[in-house]
Amino acid sequence: MSKQLPSGQSFWIRKDIDGSTHVKVRPIRWCVAFILAAAFVLSYGLDVQVLEGSMVASRLMGFHLVDLYGGLEVIAAHGAIATNLGLGMIFVAVVYWMAGGRSFCAWACPFGLLSEWGECLHRHLLKRGLIAKRKKITTRVKYVFAVSFLAASFATGYLVFGQINVVGMLSRLLIYGLLESALVIAFVLIVEVFFWRRLWCRAVCPSGAVYGLMNPVAVIRIEADRSRCDKCGVCVPECHVPEALSAVFAQKNGSVFLNSTDCTMCGKCMDACTRGVFSFSHRLKKMV
Repeated sequence: MSKQLPSGQSFWIRKDIDGSTHVKVRPIRWCVAFILAAAFVLSYGLDVQVLEGSMVASRLMGFHLVDLYGGLEVIAAHGAIATNLGLGMIFVAVVYWMAGGRSFCAWACPFGLLSEWGECLHRHLLKRGLIAKRKKITTRVKYVFAVSFLAASFATGYLVFGQINVVGMLSRLLIYGLLESALVIAFVLIVEVFFWRRLWCRAVCPSGAVYGLMNPVAVIRIEADRSRCDKCGVCVPECHVPEALSAVFAQKNGSVFLNSTDCTMCGKCMDACTRGVFSFSHRLKKMV
């Protein structure tokens, strides 16, 4: 058994049982999400018009980008598909089909990053005995929310989910300084830290649900080499959707992609495992 890394290094580096070291996914992922959020803020603040809008709907150098569920809600509410809306949705769908499906939630979503920091706070408070363990709600509920919001938009002609979408609220708070959004965001975080683990991401957000539907066919995914796995389960508490790891613990050998619609490709399983079970891979290698 190799010696553990000092706490300062362990945030950045993973040391495997064979003594090899690897850069962790988490700090890279946090940097990517922070850079994307900063790009929106700076583009608006400096008026350079490179990246305009928010994570829900934006323009990159004049080219429209539209969140898939946000686009579906617009179509449901207005009964028509504008050209820019359709093109923006198609472009985003192709990008995330190639880049891992629900990877948006872990690598781009600003609330995903904030919620993960809330997870760190919960663990700190739990370790000190200041709070109790939280409940965990089923991930299937988000599909009920997704259909319900679309039905409500169709019936009313309004973007019902758009009014309460904390991802859009956080984007507007960061970019335009709309402080009233902070109250809703703070409320959701308090609920997540003290009562239900990652409630928004696991069980509410319909945008994540739609991106997750691409996971089984997305080009880039996390692959698990089950021949390396000793079923220690160290990855399970790290994953906020441990249901996604069920394929790893099946009594089979060989490699398997984590195709669960809940997996966000956050890489926490990779950071936790010291046996090199998990790695980023792609489906194209099976076509060659």
